[in-house]
Amino acid sequence: MRISAKRVLGATMALSLAALLGACAGRQAAPVQVNQAGDVDKSCHELLKELNDNQYYMARLVRESNHVKAGNADLAAADAFFFPPVLVAYDKGKAQNIELRSLQERNKKLTQLAVDKDC
Repeated sequence: MRISAKRVLGATMALSLAALLGACAGRQAAPVQVNQAGDVDKSCHELLKELNDNQYYMARLVRESNHVKAGNADLAAADAFFFPPVLVAYDKGKAQNIELRSLQERNKKLTQLAVDKDC
């Protein structure tokens, strides 16, 4: 049984397209606004609660970022050897970094508000 050149070309193109679309695997960043409406009206309890919640979210983002790095290592070790175009599917973890930085800035703002209110 002979495989036609069209089938080989079609399969190659499909695999290449799948690898390129894998680059979209990273998620969109959803950064927190540093200044939010109603910040100055928050009580000490509300400020400290939001600080605590943000620290929890930051820890979760660090775990997610570590998971992304581990996935990239698996990708590089196995798939890239057999199919080098799959290297474009790396998730660089930019969303996690952007969100982490925005939460850090938000916490600075909340800490300053808490200090100003003598919490």
